[in-house]
Amino acid sequence: MKSRFWIKSALAVALAIPGASSVGHAQVPAERTTLGRAIELVDAHLDKARHESNANLKRRQQIEGYLALLSLPSNHRQYEAADRLRAIDEALGDKPVSGDREVIEGGLNVVKSLAEERDDLQRIFLVDRQYSGLSSGEGVNQQYFWQLMRANDPDAMTWYFQSMQPGVVETAGIVNRGLGISLLCQHGHRSLARQVAIRLTEPELDHTIGPRLADLGATTEAEQRANRTMTQTTRRAPAGPEILIRLAVAASRRGDGAEVERLARKVIEAVEPRQFSPERRVSTDYGDCDWTVGRDFARRWQERSIYWQSAFKLTAEPSGTTPGRPYLVALAESVAGAGGGDRSVELIDQLIAIFDKSARENGIDLTNAAILAADTEGDAARRGNAPVLAWHWTRQSLILARVAAGGAIDEVAAKALGLDWAIGFLASYPHSGLARRIGDLSETERQSVERMNPRLLGRLLLMALVLEGKTADAQALIESDPAAVEFDGSRIVPLIEAQENAGLRPRAIASLDAYLGVFPAKDLAALRLLLMQGQTDRAKSMLRAFVAGGAGAFGVSDIFVGVMLMRELGDDMDVPALVGLRKGADALEASRRLVEIVDALAWDGKSTEIEAATRQLPREVAQLSAKDTACLRDTLQGLLAVSLARRGALEEGIRLVADRKLEQRQLCWAGRGYDSKPIFDVRFLVQEWVRRGHAAP
Repeated sequence: MKSRFWIKSALAVALAIPGASSVGHAQVPAERTTLGRAIELVDAHLDKARHESNANLKRRQQIEGYLALLSLPSNHRQYEAADRLRAIDEALGDKPVSGDREVIEGGLNVVKSLAEERDDLQRIFLVDRQYSGLSSGEGVNQQYFWQLMRANDPDAMTWYFQSMQPGVVETAGIVNRGLGISLLCQHGHRSLARQVAIRLTEPELDHTIGPRLADLGATTEAEQRANRTMTQTTRRAPAGPEILIRLAVAASRRGDGAEVERLARKVIEAVEPRQFSPERRVSTDYGDCDWTVGRDFARRWQERSIYWQSAFKLTAEPSGTTPGRPYLVALAESVAGAGGGDRSVELIDQLIAIFDKSARENGIDLTNAAILAADTEGDAARRGNAPVLAWHWTRQSLILARVAAGGAIDEVAAKALGLDWAIGFLASYPHSGLARRIGDLSETERQSVERMNPRLLGRLLLMALVLEGKTADAQALIESDPAAVEFDGSRIVPLIEAQENAGLRPRAIASLDAYLGVFPAKDLAALRLLLMQGQTDRAKSMLRAFVAGGAGAFGVSDIFVGVMLMRELGDDMDVPALVGLRKGADALEASRRLVEIVDALAWDGKSTEIEAATRQLPREVAQLSAKDTACLRDTLQGLLAVSLARRGALEEGIRLVADRKLEQRQLCWAGRGYDSKPIFDVRFLVQEWVRRGHAAP
């Protein structure tokens, strides 16, 4: 088992909701299990395993017990547990697909996460050495990084960054200092990241740190790095214009048109026209340091679900990177994104003239390129003509930027105009006047757009009206234009998020109000915006709609998230009422709804309510067969055990799962049977008990 396991607990990263606790309204148990008693319980579990005659059950019990020991903040039998667990894992080497291996892998993820949370360097080092093949103490280095981050010590963190070797794999996957700055931003330490980035003054780091400084608002320092880089004759020299363009993008997102113009002119003066080819690109995507709204809220909510943890791996695949925008396109869009106007149109015209000159100097005939683009069909043909086509598409992007700044829409611009471009531009530049520009198209411009794409105008207008907060006009358009009816409204929500990220709260509130007026269906991203904006009553109403929706086919759907957040917002609707919110559900669907509801109550530590619901099942599930009823009660009892452990009553929870068969460690679904990864066992209960802080002395 050479791969590294690194998962943050859902509790550690749970999204904060105004006025809500991260662990809900957890009840205080009559008697909390002590750490000493927890150790005794795990020892007893291992002793029971020693006498178990069923080999498969025996092995599973041992795995659970050893993982539980490693999860506790105690040195009790830790080396024995690590050695025995390693031996079991090696013996499973010829079984690449194994329930036991899944338990080991998932359990070790949590062991290390819990050790990281309590700064247990010894446990981290032990797990690294035993299971990840890391004899260099990389996990300890990683933990030191988190310690310095939590201490918010710029002096110590700067020293840490300066001690790195560029390009060498280091703490937490850091391959360079730039990624380290991004990690600080990801974890909400933008001020610390800014201070450290400013202090990293080595010239060889300018190309990496400069764009981060721009994103962090350290404009003076970023421009100094750009100026210094542009005097170099090394391969890093192009980083100078890229830093300046990134500064222009950041200024545009602040709505600072004068600063964008200054930077654009500086880039024009610094770069020869011939060098403005489409291959010279710069990223204009939001980075970790200039996007503060949060991207993975849905995942964090779902990770609170017991079933979600039992059904899916919680590690995320690394996201890919976009190729960036050509220099002149990035500049033109920055100019248009700051608000637009006649002055912006004039500047973009200059950028287009520079591009045309660059094309001539590079031997590109733009007229022929346009003809080739019109005639080229098929992926193979496009790949073969990619260099020439890139010049054509770059010029099209410049024309669209001119439109966004307020330029007229002629036949050429109308042909280039598209919904994807408009959405992408508005997401990148929330201060842009493009939405207003679309709403104020002249009759001639409307006709040009309709000739080129008859169904485009209605969709563009609908998007623009919503972003302008014109609910009544948007509703009227929906009723009169079939193209508008077909528009996927969810594509508007990221644009409202961009408004929030830019600090445009009044505009975001108006846009969201119009969005919900036109697209009133339940929407998880819109719900998050309501919560961010403090619109609690509307959020509660939407949450009830979530809970009234259909249950997923044996998986977490809107119901878990709805009940969990309702409870955090103080809506304590009881279980029978929650189940009954959906009318006409058959017994099987009602049973799945009940499981999700109880899962949410388990997050909240509501063991008394879970016990009552288990004892007296809601009437909607009365038609289940005896077998399905027993199956349902089995799952509810497992959820009750987890709830008790989260409340602190670990011993009571273990008592409910101690004698379960192997299959009973899974969730049981009425009409289907047992189907999930193992979850109702000593290992999981102990880890949840530790997560909630009950293992503290």
